[in-house]
Amino acid sequence: MFEDASSQREFRRRFLIRLGRFLVVAVLVDTIALVAGAIGFHFLEGLDWMDASLNASLVITGNGPVDRPVTPGGKLFVIMYSILGVILFAAVIGAFLTPVFQRVLHRLPNSRTKGQGKLSQFASEEDSRG
Repeated sequence: MFEDASSQREFRRRFLIRLGRFLVVAVLVDTIALVAGAIGFHFLEGLDWMDASLNASLVITGNGPVDRPVTPGGKLFVIMYSILGVILFAAVIGAFLTPVFQRVLHRLPNSRTKGQGKLSQFASEEDSRG
């Protein structure tokens, strides 16, 4: 998807630029989610903006709210926001780290490259043992 294992490695500068783009998108998505959560806590629970932001940041990372929701709308909001927030938070982290994981995986030995690497030799030894 990003670079082919058989192609020449991307230069460090290009890799860092790509990683920077992923970071910008990750920060943007998380900021939008945090703002949406703060708005929900502010209007549904009547919290001031600082407490609403604190609750939004703790709920989206899976820690739970500081101020317990008291209204039915606030309780439903916390349930939905926490479920969607944790999934979104994990997806953003995964998307941000994708270029790093891909780069690491390309450095592992591959049986299709010249010779056989240590991992593929180990696997073939295991297969022969049965």
